[in-house]
Amino acid sequence: MGVIDVSVNEAGLNSLDYVNTVLFSFPGKAMVAVNRAAKRAGAAGKTEAKRYATRVYNIKAGQFTKNTTTTVKVMGGGGGATKVIIRYAGAMLDLLEFNPRISDSDGVRYQAKRGNEVHLQHAFDIQAYGGHVYERVGRPRFPVRKKLGPSTPHMLKDTEVADPLGKRIMEVFNERLSHEIGRILGR
Repeated sequence: MGVIDVSVNEAGLNSLDYVNTVLFSFPGKAMVAVNRAAKRAGAAGKTEAKRYATRVYNIKAGQFTKNTTTTVKVMGGGGGATKVIIRYAGAMLDLLEFNPRISDSDGVRYQAKRGNEVHLQHAFDIQAYGGHVYERVGRPRFPVRKKLGPSTPHMLKDTEVADPLGKRIMEVFNERLSHEIGRILGR
């Protein structure tokens, strides 16, 4: 399971102290504004995860969504939300999800991560049993081992995906918090 944990205590100009100060004359509204902004940031993080993962990894957006279970949780403190936790779960993906090139004489070549081709010399596919890629473990014909690619939570742990995703979640939080403050103040 992959977890993206974003703390919103110090979110740029819209820190929780700032929100409490601005909305001082509206009791309880600071917590409401922060929670609403955090929920929207979590929902955006859920959506953006697919976008960033498909940029770095050789997987289609629909396959990413189909193989990922996502939950968003907003953890609160006394003055409002302090954390947005997005949990991703999913099994390792079959190599056929990554469009491998299969050859009888050369084995299997695939790119799970864009620009990083992997060559499996002793690999082959079997269409009769659901179309999976297998690799010979020893010299004889058997045993063989099913080959799998990375899971979707593993993709999201990659710094090329996690760093821009965390930044985007904070951007959305700041935008939504400004909007919520303006809405409460009647601007």
